[in-house]
Amino acid sequence: DEHAPSGLTSRFGTRAGAGMFVSAVSSAPARPLVVSTLGSSGPRRAPWGRCHHPGDQVVTARAGKYLARTRDVSAFSSHSRTVSAQQTQAPGLDEETVTRLRADTPGLEGFVERTSEAVAHFNNAGSSLPPKPVLDAQLEYLEREAVAGGYETVEERAEDLQRPYIAIAALLNCDPSEIAIGQSATSMWQAAFGCFDFRPGDRILTARAEYASNAIAYLQAAERTGAVVEFVPCDERGQLDALELERTIADETKGPVRLVSVTHVPTSGGLVNPASAIGAVTSRHGIPYLLDACQSVGQMPVDVEEIGCDLLVGTGRKYLRGPRGVGFLYAREEFVERTNAQPAMLDLHGARWDSMGTYVPAPGAKRFEQYEVSFAAKVGLGVAAEYALAVGVEGAWERIKWLAECARRRLEAIDGVTVWDVGEEKCGIISFSVDGVDSGDVRRWLGEHGCNVWTSKVAINTRAEYEAREESEDMPEEVIRASVHYFNAEWEVDKLCAAVEGLWIASLKADTGEIL
Repeated sequence: DEHAPSGLTSRFGTRAGAGMFVSAVSSAPARPLVVSTLGSSGPRRAPWGRCHHPGDQVVTARAGKYLARTRDVSAFSSHSRTVSAQQTQAPGLDEETVTRLRADTPGLEGFVERTSEAVAHFNNAGSSLPPKPVLDAQLEYLEREAVAGGYETVEERAEDLQRPYIAIAALLNCDPSEIAIGQSATSMWQAAFGCFDFRPGDRILTARAEYASNAIAYLQAAERTGAVVEFVPCDERGQLDALELERTIADETKGPVRLVSVTHVPTSGGLVNPASAIGAVTSRHGIPYLLDACQSVGQMPVDVEEIGCDLLVGTGRKYLRGPRGVGFLYAREEFVERTNAQPAMLDLHGARWDSMGTYVPAPGAKRFEQYEVSFAAKVGLGVAAEYALAVGVEGAWERIKWLAECARRRLEAIDGVTVWDVGEEKCGIISFSVDGVDSGDVRRWLGEHGCNVWTSKVAINTRAEYEAREESEDMPEEVIRASVHYFNAEWEVDKLCAAVEGLWIASLKADTGEIL
């Protein structure tokens, strides 16, 4: 097993679970990732077949300041090939790789197109299906705790508990000392936001599609301190307009901008906000920049050096395919040192009680942590991040985008279905509605037809987005959210779209609104 990735074969992650990696990486050194790219016109709709892409391109993963040269998908898979427009193969990951990844996922193992009980999981933006090594790591840690004791296991497995810092840092292109891990992404975001001391008139700038939990915190801070919350206008494509951000910051008739805080990928649709363009503006003006990347880390490349954010929050349970109940924070070293940023409440893990009247914050991002956390989940998070690196984020992202665009094209072609996704670049989340059918009924119908999806209450989750689009586009209060991942098969996309079309046909034939 000397060729197996260390992240999957230490004390955690079974040898069997890592076996598929071993056979793949034991041959030649990693080659450039060969994928098929999305043409300007996008994939053509194939009513009940597969979707295809024009054009071929060779893409090599970029090695950043701290980014380790982790095996990309061409090393992970047994072979690498160019996908042409004549082939039915999706870009990014080849068919054999996807088959192995599905076999390594307990929730998908053994499911093929003809499996009657197969469930296609399209709720990855809510909570994705973990691979075996992630599950095994947590179970093994919990079993050891039950035998050795919780504190003793922390001491014994100290090396393994450092692995998530190293792996997440590699994913984000930063130093491990800039990573903090906590009970959830929410607690990490609150710790980051809590380090700002707002004054009357200070402005907090955010995007129209901002997540409700964050927006509520802005409003609460405004109520307490007299700060002002402003939503930066979108451009014609529905994403935050970087030029409008520049104009808003430069408005001298208003108070100083104290913080720009944005959700990278909002919860209710496929939009990807232009994080790097936002960072370029905040960097020019020396304004702190907090990015909520819960829906993007693991789905797409996220490079904090390229983005230019000072603080970034992510979670384990979504596209990283990690555990629930654990999240992480990136805190730029220069920002922490320059501002002496601290969370509103420290504990003895994030600071040292130095004398009767003084304390000293822990160095780096560690000051944002609290002692108590699910250590099993922490270990699982590390294995999940290592797993994402081994698969290759670039290749995974190409496949996710392609599958999502296939689904959008197919859904848009169904009478009575509206796809609500906006943005210049769209991700693996597809939001849609079926005319005259309650979103809860759509979700139940799809569940009965073997598809896991979720609903998103746009009127609550992204209120500013809803109010703007409800007036101009008659957007519903709630939409269906289907979120693809790299492990989803093309036949699963067919299955989803066929079930939606079947629902629409059934609704037309129904005599009353009670169609299910």
